[in-house]
Amino acid sequence: MPEQSWTAVLRPAEGIRWGRVIALAHSGAGPNALLPLLRRLPAGLEVVGVTLPGRERRFGEGLDALDDPGAAVAAVLEEMRAAAPLPTVFFGHSMGASFAAALALAAQEMCQGLVLSAQPTPESRAGQNEDWTEEKLLDILKLGGGTPDEILGHRELREHLLAVLRCDLRLSQRLAVGTAGRKFPVAPVVMGGADDELVPRGELDLWSVHTGIRPRLFPGGHFYLLDEANMDSVAAEIAAGFPVQARAGRPARLAVVDSHGPG
Repeated sequence: MPEQSWTAVLRPAEGIRWGRVIALAHSGAGPNALLPLLRRLPAGLEVVGVTLPGRERRFGEGLDALDDPGAAVAAVLEEMRAAAPLPTVFFGHSMGASFAAALALAAQEMCQGLVLSAQPTPESRAGQNEDWTEEKLLDILKLGGGTPDEILGHRELREHLLAVLRCDLRLSQRLAVGTAGRKFPVAPVVMGGADDELVPRGELDLWSVHTGIRPRLFPGGHFYLLDEANMDSVAAEIAAGFPVQARAGRPARLAVVDSHGPG
């Protein structure tokens, strides 16, 4: 199967288009998994999802393209730079937060906001280079919750899910190695679930070194952001990542640089 595009508009803006959210999902998933939340964003925001190989519309593609994290980041940025410039916030959940952070560092001229959910700091994540056995992967799925039993009970779907999950966890760790110790173009907004067993509160608190403030905690576990009681507030946090003038419908002037490679 030929490689498809990395990015696609998940939800077009309505009325005056004043900003763009680039959304990246958790390990093993594509951006459609976040749609219940992303639909809560203000109507004037265009929502663009990043789909990695092996999931959703790219289900039939192999995972080899993710062996080179820098090339994957560059491929996403190439498509983003081909779009009309808009104030942009990068938003990622779990593994997607590692990718969002790498994008923000590689395209600093494009990044007006960075919102990271349920992910340790790059310095902490970079040191978590583990051998992801099937047993460990199943433990992660159990602790995270949200994986339907019918998928785990279907041999082919389960094997595919575990392969994608293993690939994504390695990708997240390698992206973190590339971002650890670097200064972000903006102070990240960091969120998490108060009862998250995969990324506990102590891990999230380490982000205060980058942000100067403690992360915002919501009731719930790893997928707190998809709980009905939290979605409006989480969407508000993402929208608040834009500069005030952009939120007022007056897009900030974007810097133009002559760089098209990952930073």
